[in-house]
Amino acid sequence: MGPLVAELRSRIGNRLGARSFARQAAGSGPVPDEGIAVFFATPPQNAYQLEQWRRPLEALAAESRADRRGVFVVVDRPDTGRRLLETFRLPVAFARGSAALESLVERHRPRAVLYVNNVERNFRMLRFADPVHIQLGHGDSDKGASVTNQHKAYDLTFVAGEAGRDRLSRALFDFDARSRVWLVGRPQLDYDVQGAPDWPADGTSRVLYAPTWEGDRPSLRYSSVVSHGPALIAALRADPRVRVVYRPHPWLGRISAEHARVDRELRAALMADGDRHLVDTGTYGWQWTFADACIADVSAVAYDWLATRKPLVVTRPEAEEAYLPPSRLLDSLPLLGAAGASSIVRELLDSAPPAELAGLAEYYFGDTSRGASTNRFEQALEDAIEARAVEIAARSAG
Repeated sequence: MGPLVAELRSRIGNRLGARSFARQAAGSGPVPDEGIAVFFATPPQNAYQLEQWRRPLEALAAESRADRRGVFVVVDRPDTGRRLLETFRLPVAFARGSAALESLVERHRPRAVLYVNNVERNFRMLRFADPVHIQLGHGDSDKGASVTNQHKAYDLTFVAGEAGRDRLSRALFDFDARSRVWLVGRPQLDYDVQGAPDWPADGTSRVLYAPTWEGDRPSLRYSSVVSHGPALIAALRADPRVRVVYRPHPWLGRISAEHARVDRELRAALMADGDRHLVDTGTYGWQWTFADACIADVSAVAYDWLATRKPLVVTRPEAEEAYLPPSRLLDSLPLLGAAGASSIVRELLDSAPPAELAGLAEYYFGDTSRGASTNRFEQALEDAIEARAVEIAARSAG
């Protein structure tokens, strides 16, 4: 099925299924008044973006914490909503179109709206002035997609550490990063995520290879699957000390048939070794504690892994158009070119990680001790909501 046919079928299905999904969404739980809305107006294949924030948001809304505000998700597509209902324990509100969204906002008066991407449909929600609008993003990295003029549309941007504020301050004009970019750590690091395989502690090294997708524009051509992947996997398979967790980006192969083909070949090669390796398409997060070392492209995976302070190799994109940003992390690591992919085992297992990694983790994430990021994130949300309440009260008094 071609992408145009798939899109047409999706539109027809969403239109026909709108009424039944509205009833299904209503059964997911009451939408709280004056709560925190998460606006997610994208197709279901983007659900991984919101999944990264599921655990922190569910903890924020936990019933056992009566002092916390209610949290709910707003979707404008039945197919996306049904996907979220499979995994989220938060109420899902369905607002198909601007009129329905306006009615929802007027009825429930959210105090804050959170966003995990920069899709154009976010502007449907951004037009409401009273809630404080906060961009969370769905991964912290130095790549070009992390820096966009769209950040100016939000009242605040939450980033993990000083690195996030510096990159926005350096890239954007007429943008006060000191006041509009808040440092909240990486709350995802505070949660134990299920999904790890039951591999025995037998002395082998568990290597996570998590390549990104091929990108939909020249500057984002970071994927190593075609350029590095075959040699990497061959070298890892050839070493009896190694077991591989292969986790390709969910979008890998959507744009490039060549990337899709090589991805299939890498999966088949690993599966040919029986249960020695894992082709991982499940939840994200357990890999941080489970794996001993990581191979990643210029992507958020590399930066998440940085917080573990365990061995890390970042690939150098072969595409000349790929944008290599100013980055303390990338400047501190010898990026792995395709020609060196066959020596990956030596790079990972037979050499010590750079001593700078510990200091870099502080720069990119701040305090990574257990619970520190969650506390910062939740306090920042409350501070932002209270600051907006003061502004609204002052406006009304005037």
